[in-house]
Amino acid sequence: MKAYSKVTLLTLKQDKEKLQKVLQYCEEQYALTPHILFFDESSVTLKESKNSIVFLFLSEKNIKHFLKYHAHKKINVALLPHEESHNALKRYGIQKNITKAFDDGMNKSLRIEDELLLCNDEVSFKKISIGNVQNLNQNLELSFFKSILNFFSNIRQLTYQTIELKTQTKSFKKALSGILILEDYTIYSTLNTQENSSFHDGKLNAFLIAPYSLISYSYYLIVIFLYHRFSIGTLPKNIGFISTQQLEISSNVSFDFTIDDTALSSKHIHITVTQSQLKIHYGESFKTILEEKAVPSSKEEVIDIKSLPQGDIEELLVDGNIPLFKKVSDDDIKETLISLKEGAKTTSVFIVLMILSTLLATIGLFQDSTPTVIGAMILAPLMTPIISLAMGFTRNHQHIIKNSLKTLAVGIISALICSAFLTLFLPLEVMTSQISSRINPNLLDLFVAIFSGIAGAYASSKEEVAKSLAGVAIAVALVPPLAVTGIGIGWGDLSIIYGSFLLFLTNFFGMILAASLTFIVLGFAPILKAKKGLTYSTILLLIVSIPLAISFYSLVLQSNDYKKLLTLKTLVINQKDVQINILKINQSKTHSANIDIEVISKERLSTKEYEEIQTHFKSVLHKEVELNILPKIMIK
Repeated sequence: MKAYSKVTLLTLKQDKEKLQKVLQYCEEQYALTPHILFFDESSVTLKESKNSIVFLFLSEKNIKHFLKYHAHKKINVALLPHEESHNALKRYGIQKNITKAFDDGMNKSLRIEDELLLCNDEVSFKKISIGNVQNLNQNLELSFFKSILNFFSNIRQLTYQTIELKTQTKSFKKALSGILILEDYTIYSTLNTQENSSFHDGKLNAFLIAPYSLISYSYYLIVIFLYHRFSIGTLPKNIGFISTQQLEISSNVSFDFTIDDTALSSKHIHITVTQSQLKIHYGESFKTILEEKAVPSSKEEVIDIKSLPQGDIEELLVDGNIPLFKKVSDDDIKETLISLKEGAKTTSVFIVLMILSTLLATIGLFQDSTPTVIGAMILAPLMTPIISLAMGFTRNHQHIIKNSLKTLAVGIISALICSAFLTLFLPLEVMTSQISSRINPNLLDLFVAIFSGIAGAYASSKEEVAKSLAGVAIAVALVPPLAVTGIGIGWGDLSIIYGSFLLFLTNFFGMILAASLTFIVLGFAPILKAKKGLTYSTILLLIVSIPLAISFYSLVLQSNDYKKLLTLKTLVINQKDVQINILKINQSKTHSANIDIEVISKERLSTKEYEEIQTHFKSVLHKEVELNILPKIMIK
């Protein structure tokens, strides 16, 4: 049974010869002789008929003209692949093979009443874009190299303009860098926007783009390049969304925009989706989509602009003062400052918790009990005034700085006094592993402090993750080093005092600098405002880093020595089998090392034989070695 009883081919005179293959195919496969009309004759001769179809073999410009001026007629229409109709073919899913495209046109199950996206009464197949839309829908068309070039080009061209948007129900103004309007399902679906959106739902889809800062803009571009899709339920930051039947966009100043690939400029444009009476055939790839058309879509407008800049930030962006980092809203700054001001105060609760956590930490250190020391870390209240001090430096807020320093001084002195007095009263002078692990800090401890400072600042500024502060307190371990310093004071051991207090200072300065930088990145203050505080904390951190770097270098040498000594498990000394166990490398320098070892043999070794073992160590490490030997006799 024939799909259509009459076939008309509409083309230009110069393209007639290109349709010979289609003419022959139609006669052979469908026993029909197509009627050829030339484009300038179409408005006169085309008539409505259920059993006839018009195939368009035209350029994109002429296809748009045809669809617009025949939208009121009930004509069956299909497209054939023309070299100058790329966007139209992509929109309707037309196959590149002309005979397969013809078969799709003869298949009535692939037809549907068309709808047109019009901008100032001009048809758009692909998109309407205003300003810089950062290739939101072009990521699949660009090569990797072109995408990289486009990335940097977009960074340079980032500008904002105040735009008034008016839908059927709402009118508002926003500072935007670009707007992308789509109706085409093939492009729209790649953005993975709404689960309840459907094909030909009578609505256009507008994406409003307004990055808060250069950093957020760079992140936004990377997301587009890597992921190619977005979810309206969880919009990327700086992207708003409107789904409506019609949209008016205007500005006091002319703005550049494009309809597909045609560049234009205007102060006002009107965009609408209109229903056409033309029944147009889509390609085979749309078969499943067309079958799902029976599911009705919501006609309600969707306006989601909560993620776009608001208030003073908009004025800043329009003036061209685009910050490197996102600026936090005044309400968020006020709320965070109130919280941190309270945390900077010296209160009786702070002092009590400081004393209790120090006493608990000191007992845990002597017990060599990890759970007890961790409990002291959680109980310690030092984290809050340190984060408050970082905010004070960031905002150059003298009141917070003074209160935080006062609170920290009280806390540090309380900890040192309590741990020193407890050490004097306890009849213990044992170097446990918990104590010894806190007297040789290195650069790794600085990294712990930096990451903890970042986490602490982030958690303090985000109410939903504030519960993670306990974990940060455990990671940075502020009170145990102070307790070890107090133990060193009680014992009168300068090496313990120096090493443990250096660890505390490492944690202290590392956290302040990292937290201050984090607050800047989060937008609580511009870099210039925090310059003074950052400079002081950076200088102090660099000073502290010198002994840490030396200690870290020693740690690297120890690690290298361990690797070399792995082969030194057994020795034969004067025909005696000797087993060697490396207990600890106390000190490792470029030209010397101090090592604790265990020597196991079946009989007692002489001093000369021990010296021979030392010689083996020297030959393996290629440096002077001082051995602290623990001899053991193996008896069977």
